[in-house]
Amino acid sequence: MKTTDIYGLPYIEAGDLVSAAPAQFKTMAEGIETALVEVDSRNTPAGVKPVIATTLEALAAQTGVTGQTGYVTADTTTANNGPYFWNGSAWLPYATGGMLDDLRNQLTQGYESAKFTWQNAGSFQPDSYGGGMEIVVDRANRLLHVHLSGFKSTVSLSSDFPVFHYASGPKPSRAVSLGCLWSIPGNNFAKQAKWNTDGSVSVIGGMAVNDRCLHTPRTLPIPAGVTFA
Repeated sequence: MKTTDIYGLPYIEAGDLVSAAPAQFKTMAEGIETALVEVDSRNTPAGVKPVIATTLEALAAQTGVTGQTGYVTADTTTANNGPYFWNGSAWLPYATGGMLDDLRNQLTQGYESAKFTWQNAGSFQPDSYGGGMEIVVDRANRLLHVHLSGFKSTVSLSSDFPVFHYASGPKPSRAVSLGCLWSIPGNNFAKQAKWNTDGSVSVIGGMAVNDRCLHTPRTLPIPAGVTFA
């Protein structure tokens, strides 16, 4: 007798003797029974019977075949209910539609833009190209992308001054140093900035009449503990 390729079911060939029929039929029946047990018990990676448990703790107490599916059906913690798979040493949750939606939201909705206007466009004359006039808050990666504008000052300042007023978007929970954002040609120094809790951006230090502030956009990490509202 020969057997089938997948489940090894024995079958009679033309050359098999009729006198051996009882033994051959017995072998065939036992082969079919063995295959049915294998399919029913799902003891192979090709077909694994799900392990059903009412709680995640109950599921964790059981083991499975690598790749086997498990289900938690009635855990008091709703988030624990759903499909799992056995990775060879533990039950891990399948990525459900809700999980994928949450991940998609993190990737596509993690950006917010704070917009700014000039405190006085006559006192601080904007560059003709306008600039971005925004700070993009990248929550997912904890980064700030700062793109304001260059300008020329027509006034003299002796201390920090909020040149950029808040228009819309998030505000920091505490003041954030933005580092050097402008250089002043011929004076061999640069101007730093600070993003204040009221949303405005101050230019740090004094400024002379006709100081030309050349802006350089920059990206910097969000300081630890700073949140946005």
